[in-house]
Amino acid sequence: MGIDIKGLDYVQNYLNELASSADPNSFNEWANRVRGTAKGICNDPECKRIKLIKNGYGKVKFQFADKEAVDRVIQAINTHLNSMPTVQQEIFKGFTTELEKIKRAF
Repeated sequence: MGIDIKGLDYVQNYLNELASSADPNSFNEWANRVRGTAKGICNDPECKRIKLIKNGYGKVKFQFADKEAVDRVIQAINTHLNSMPTVQQEIFKGFTTELEKIKRAF
């Protein structure tokens, strides 16, 4: 009976990624990256169109001035999605779905 070391390395890397991505600070870091990218796309250096408000430990809230700002955040999420850890990808995919609803309501 043998052990596939490559398989074990993959599992260990996945578990490490899962543990680090579950950290609320990791989510905040990705939210900040998304915000920065979105601000760059819609040319909002004074933070008037897109605001990121931290509501406590591991919770953030975006505020938007207009429909285009919502669309820019969706675009920014899609830009970073493949670079995010798996858990963050799932969170931001769900967030994108919610943003589409917000965009339609504007």
